[in-house]
Amino acid sequence: MISVYPSPDILSKELIDSYRPLAPATLGHILETSMDSGIKAVYKPIKLLGPALTVQTYPQTMNAVAEALKIARPGDVLVIARGSENRHATTGEIGCLGYIERGIAGMITDGPVTDTVAIERMLFPVFSRGTVAMTSKTGGWGIEWGAVNVPVNVGSVVVNPGDMVFADEDGVLIASPQMAAEHLSFVEEKENWEAWVRQEIAKGRTISQCRSERPDPMTKVTVSTINQ
Repeated sequence: MISVYPSPDILSKELIDSYRPLAPATLGHILETSMDSGIKAVYKPIKLLGPALTVQTYPQTMNAVAEALKIARPGDVLVIARGSENRHATTGEIGCLGYIERGIAGMITDGPVTDTVAIERMLFPVFSRGTVAMTSKTGGWGIEWGAVNVPVNVGSVVVNPGDMVFADEDGVLIASPQMAAEHLSFVEEKENWEAWVRQEIAKGRTISQCRSERPDPMTKVTVSTINQ
């Protein structure tokens, strides 16, 4: 049985657009919800941002992903949990072409993928735990099991439906809509400060001089502020 739940509508387009010029690593100064380093970009440079459409699959099968695509909305990011299954590709060239047709913004999986040259050529953002030559089986040998829009654990992080997926060549960060909204001003201030520091360094000033004139916004962050 494959359980499918409605997609939450809690991550606004305005909030997503506000994060587009920013970097996941800047938000990573204040959040502890980055996927582990084993989840890597298929190609670089790369950028991915959007609400999570989560999928829990049965090993070696992709039936649940097919159900997820039926309710996918333009801009959604597929977050596919494979658990310990690392011998069969979660997706490949044709699968990604289908995602693009449906307006999917990109895909994150804790399983491997295949056809990476083609994926890079089409510039479809994919993050995975490596590559393999063996594909998943859509038919699943008669097995119908999985879930769509449920909490999943991918890359050592629990991803809830509708969470903000924020990823680039440095890695994948997950933020709840509430945390994304709460920390937006910090991320903007931090990146503006870093841009100013780069300009001042180019003029011959030192990091110490810059910090003395304009303290790093991180000095305002307390342990209680950081989301665990």
